[in-house]
Amino acid sequence: MSAEQRFNELKRRVYLFILPTIAAAFTLNILIAGEILLMQIIHSVLLIGIVACWVLLWTRVPLIVPELIILTSSLVYLLAAILSSLFVDMLAEGEPGLGDFILYMPLTLILGFLILERKQAVIACFTLLLFLIAPAVPVWGSLSRSQTDSLITLYVSLFMYTFLSFLLHILYRRRADQRAIARFAYIDALTGAANRHRVDGWLTEKVEQADRDGTEFAVILFDLDHFKKVNEGCGYKKGDDIIRQIADLVRTELGAGDLFGRWEDEEFVVITDGEVPHAMELAERLRAAIGTHDFGTACKVTASFGVAGELPGDTPERLLNRADERMYHSKRTGRNRVTGETAEDLKKTKNIDVSI
Repeated sequence: MSAEQRFNELKRRVYLFILPTIAAAFTLNILIAGEILLMQIIHSVLLIGIVACWVLLWTRVPLIVPELIILTSSLVYLLAAILSSLFVDMLAEGEPGLGDFILYMPLTLILGFLILERKQAVIACFTLLLFLIAPAVPVWGSLSRSQTDSLITLYVSLFMYTFLSFLLHILYRRRADQRAIARFAYIDALTGAANRHRVDGWLTEKVEQADRDGTEFAVILFDLDHFKKVNEGCGYKKGDDIIRQIADLVRTELGAGDLFGRWEDEEFVVITDGEVPHAMELAERLRAAIGTHDFGTACKVTASFGVAGELPGDTPERLLNRADERMYHSKRTGRNRVTGETAEDLKKTKNIDVSI
């Protein structure tokens, strides 16, 4: 799921939670408020629109449909409310100020910036301001001081809310862009797994932790067998799809503390806590999962694995080199297999490390 899809899903959930609350508020307003018939009709229509939008959100129609319905209904409500307050409450009945409808105005502006692009939202807000000013111009001289002050407060508030929403939108977008840049600095674009840069950082951290606390971990390095032939036989687009499926398969087999990344091309790495036997079991599960998976192609896909455990005084480079040697041993001895470090391998390695 992309970042935009996650954001839209979050908005959908927020709407599903908020709309019933707004509908309840309008229902109470219709039942207990002594408003003129026009505003009762407007409230009733708006209530029906809110309920319809809530149903549309549950049926998972494209999110833009209920959003535009909500935004249009809110704008119509504000225009109708200002006309009613201006010509009925103020001019006809002498009310000193506008009604409670102005409390909903910030919500409408925020909704506009959530749904529309920033430039479109600004244009929509200032268009709304002009529509709210226009009815008052012909009757401005007939209004009292308190009534004109109330209108001026509305217009200034609308301008300030628009300006504030504009700034918040810019800050949000910049923050989102910064997060995306930071994320993709460590994420492989094709698979969504960690990239080599991130894996290097993990290995350094794990080695330092092992030296400090005496913890144990192992590295699993694996490479897809004859993948060049797979690309040539099935096409590079299908090859990319297979790479993505491999990453998804690996994730389903990993435990909570396991780390996974794409090392390069068709080569992957897993860092898992514990001793080599545990890592060998995990590698064997991964090998079997890849070898038996239906990738939707006639091309057979298998992988060769190498496993190496961290040793006292180890470095990320030496650890990876040992895993790489074991992986190529798997390839030399038939492919589609797992090779780990034997007791003799570890003894030799320890002797070499001591001599260094």
